[in-house]
Amino acid sequence: MNKIVAAVLFFAGSWQAVYAQQDSVMLDQIYRVSFEEGKAYDNLRYLTKRIGHRIAGSAKAEEAVDWSKSLMDSMAFDRVYLQEVDVPFWDRGAPEVAYLTDTKEPLQVLALGGSVATPKEGLKAEVLEVELLSELRQHGDAVRGKIVFVNKPWDESIVETGVAYGLNSSQRSRGPAEAAKLGAIAYLFRSLSSSAIDDYPHTGGTRYVAGIDSIPAIAISAVSAQKLSAALKKGAHSQVFLRNSSAWKGTVKTHNLIAEWQGTEHPDKIITIGGHIDSWDVGEGAHDNGTGTMGTLDAIRTLMALGYKPRHTIRLVFYMNEENGVHGAVQYGERAKARSEKMVAAIESDAGGFAPRGFDIKASAAAVAWIQQQWKPLFEHKFWVSRFLQGSPGVDSGVWGEYFPQTVMFNFRPDPHRYFDIHHTAKDVFEAVDRRELQSGVAALASLLYLVDQQVEHIQQ
Repeated sequence: MNKIVAAVLFFAGSWQAVYAQQDSVMLDQIYRVSFEEGKAYDNLRYLTKRIGHRIAGSAKAEEAVDWSKSLMDSMAFDRVYLQEVDVPFWDRGAPEVAYLTDTKEPLQVLALGGSVATPKEGLKAEVLEVELLSELRQHGDAVRGKIVFVNKPWDESIVETGVAYGLNSSQRSRGPAEAAKLGAIAYLFRSLSSSAIDDYPHTGGTRYVAGIDSIPAIAISAVSAQKLSAALKKGAHSQVFLRNSSAWKGTVKTHNLIAEWQGTEHPDKIITIGGHIDSWDVGEGAHDNGTGTMGTLDAIRTLMALGYKPRHTIRLVFYMNEENGVHGAVQYGERAKARSEKMVAAIESDAGGFAPRGFDIKASAAAVAWIQQQWKPLFEHKFWVSRFLQGSPGVDSGVWGEYFPQTVMFNFRPDPHRYFDIHHTAKDVFEAVDRRELQSGVAALASLLYLVDQQVEHIQQ
């Protein structure tokens, strides 16, 4: 190595150390402001306690949009606006009823999102229990006229509960159609829960197939699933009564909510951050996804409070309809593509407000390796944030990202252990969120947003 090359490498390393020190100081300031002055927890209280759950297409969802817009209007954004989107509106109707007909013992159930209703008087039928959908065809004509009950506990040994969820979730979405093909009259699905002693049913989206009769699709709690399974073992011809009144009620005009903080150097290049504002219609939508929306908003507020001036335009997006159709993200992506927007990076938060652990990254292997080398050390020892791995970009970002395959995307990952205890249930309420954990997540998001804005050129694909 000649002396000139050695000198260049020495000075490059020196400047890199200087920048790393500057970044470290900035992250310290971000965490201080988030913990001491953070607003996410108080905003979440209003969203959940004053507005409540907000299924897409409902008046509550639109109230949440309007109130969130008032928050953004009070901040130093250069532009805040509504983006009109069309979404289908599904209404649960009256509370579901289910019980064992011989003992009248109640079963805790919730209709799956998108489910059709039973007859008004309900339905009563024998139950056919299987663990896997693939077993149904083995029963042939025995399925006809039955309630199919898929009773598959998820794998409790998997630390990453999102993986356990994913392994079972296809049976929720595909199950009603598969059962209907063989003549079943209703579908019962064991809730996707990380607790075997959980008597709260977990709702979630399902779908039907054109040309196949739609049948009621209902989630049953883990405890009630065990109760039903025990009853079936005692009497093979045990019957269950089910009644629900849910229905699709047409298309509703609603909104994505967007706020922009204009970049000083590259105003035409956009970094998005955000999550979905809608929730399911049980609980209060606190972790899913009140923490994501209020957290990403507060991440930007934190940078503004520090007097930061972004290099690129930062666009905050609250998407509508992630839970039962992702129509907001689809229409957002279509319009951004039509305008030939330059999407350089995206950050999504939609995994709850528990203590932050890191980010999944949709980027090249080289970009991820660079992030692990340059950014991970800034987070892991002082702030206990260490996960920087290739992975999913998040649901909404992943949907519109199909139009922008070169965009580097980050998916916020909090601690996974407790999230699916409350996911899509009546337990997803404000009291389930801890302020310090939430504000720590805000700081992690703000820190990542700062680093992406400063150094995105190093990781672009």
